[in-house]
Amino acid sequence: MRLRRLPAVLLFALVAVHSAAVQPADGTARIPAAAAAIDPARSHVGFTVTKLGFSDVDGTFRDFDVELRYDPDRPALSSVRWRVRVASVKTGEANRDRALQSVEYFDAVHHPELTFESRQVRALDAGRLEVEGDITIKGRTRPLTIIVARTADGRFETRFELDRYDFDVRGGRVMSRLIGRTVRIHLVATAEQEEA
Repeated sequence: MRLRRLPAVLLFALVAVHSAAVQPADGTARIPAAAAAIDPARSHVGFTVTKLGFSDVDGTFRDFDVELRYDPDRPALSSVRWRVRVASVKTGEANRDRALQSVEYFDAVHHPELTFESRQVRALDAGRLEVEGDITIKGRTRPLTIIVARTADGRFETRFELDRYDFDVRGGRVMSRLIGRTVRIHLVATAEQEEA
């Protein structure tokens, strides 16, 4: 499977929660980071795929949940999990949106959600996290490591690439040859700001 670790520019908000307490080396139980409320208006699940070798098609999923726990002092206690509803896909063309829900693509009837859940979070520096987890699309689960960028205003963002064939998202006999195998993913999760 060709999952590529991306450069350090991106920010990620895939949701997850290892809700059990984490045991540090000294054996003292620590409470996991508190869950952050996510602002859906400032969060985003998007993708881009190239058609016919030169034309990019952009899409978004409008219906998704993000469960994000982040502790800046103890990043290893952080976690994230995304759940994305396939039926909410929008590409600017209704026929294409319906086709993407068919068995040849996402098979929304049998696999209504795409998910990502973290297993481990590690701070790379003040503004970047390395997140290891599992992504599930169309019932197929694969390991995925991404670089998440975070900002002081509570925004988490990442960009990464997937090979859609790894998840049996192929299209029909004709369309599978016209659409690029590499799908570029863009995820943003923005935590709600507390009222002053």
